[in-house]
Amino acid sequence: MNKDKLNKYFNDKDILILGFGKEGISSYEFISKNFTPNSITIYDKRDISDTFKVENVKLISEIEPESIDAVFDIILKSPGIPLSDEFIKKFENIISSQTDIFLREFSKITIGITGTKGKSTTATLTHKILSDSEKHALLGGNIGVPCFDLINEITNDTIVILELSSHQLQYVKNGPKIAIFLNIYPEHLDFYKDLNSYAKAKMNILNSGNNLVIYPKKEFSEIKTKSHKIYFTIDIVDGIANINYAQNDKHISFEINISKLKLKGVHNLNNIAAAAITCFLKECGLEHILQSIYSFKGLEHRLEYCGKIRNINFYNDSISTIPQTTIAALRTFNNEIGSLILGGFFRGKEITFTELAKEIVQSKVRNIFFLPETGIMIFEELLQAGYELKVDNMKPYTVIEKEGWAIKCFFANDFDSMKGFIFKYTPRDSICLLSPASSSYNMYKNFEERGNRFKEMIKI
Repeated sequence: MNKDKLNKYFNDKDILILGFGKEGISSYEFISKNFTPNSITIYDKRDISDTFKVENVKLISEIEPESIDAVFDIILKSPGIPLSDEFIKKFENIISSQTDIFLREFSKITIGITGTKGKSTTATLTHKILSDSEKHALLGGNIGVPCFDLINEITNDTIVILELSSHQLQYVKNGPKIAIFLNIYPEHLDFYKDLNSYAKAKMNILNSGNNLVIYPKKEFSEIKTKSHKIYFTIDIVDGIANINYAQNDKHISFEINISKLKLKGVHNLNNIAAAAITCFLKECGLEHILQSIYSFKGLEHRLEYCGKIRNINFYNDSISTIPQTTIAALRTFNNEIGSLILGGFFRGKEITFTELAKEIVQSKVRNIFFLPETGIMIFEELLQAGYELKVDNMKPYTVIEKEGWAIKCFFANDFDSMKGFIFKYTPRDSICLLSPASSSYNMYKNFEERGNRFKEMIKI
């Protein structure tokens, strides 16, 4: 039985589960059903005693993790639980996670995918290609299925695809057999000390000298690792993307007809290429790979087409939590954007909007709706980029102008307060794009909630 591989971690052990969200609940249920631990302690900042009552399970709440004073054999950290230096120093030899334990035992059958952006799309497309090619593929990780939930479904011919966030990789000792590393941009800097700490967590996907890393050469000048490397390049000529890579000194190339893709955005070609190369390695044929790629529609909240309403085409790109992804969205739609919605939670000083402002100058956007708190920061960057402020107190908007091109700027507190202006001022047959370039945490629980709220707003 697959779960028997984990006996050494949990039987007769004193276990601390840090965080009782989706993964924490999964850890508790998996351990309590399959093993005989000496004790289980659950920590969550919330008081969960009214909703979770199990005899012989100790609950700790309403304190910081470093205040925990007990002896454990293993600590299962849930993603997103911040740990102080004091806590790490105190327990560093026993801090683990579902991802860490899963990869210690099942790394040889696992494809792991990380990067600041594109993880979910690449993981889902890889899973689709493998499944369409009649491989037994399981999809989990950061995409919403905890690793432990996959274990009972694993057979002798299973391929596991894991989307892996920096939080999940933070304490990983052994990387997956095949690692896809898509990109690295400043993000989650409200959680990590700096960009280097964030990147270091991501790099744990390369732990182990026996794995293979696939990555786009354009994103990384060099990846320092003992693992075997396959990097790819993409050349676009007359609507055809030529994807080139080398494997065992053999140069391989294949073509993607961009006009056949349902997945919008040139930036998605990196995701497509990484998934295709991985599936070549898993012995999928080119014909099956291309069929799967051309039929793939993409994921919710990622340049998601929401329909044409009152002659306006609405796109939901709520996943855009950094300036680089908004730049990619602007380039996807060229000069078709009538209204752009920007702004959200500011995650750290290493995130700047200078390049985004330069891109907006080129994009011919007609209206911009700014949300708190980064909205005003982006507006100020536009002024620094050379836009002049034209104030008219009789209008519901502020006008900025550069080289004869004027943009109406609206400052809103939420989607509802901008709704009427969107329908009034967005030009007929143009696009209204939500691509905030910022996290959602000052207004919403996550980007999914923000995207869903946007889609509710546009309903007539």
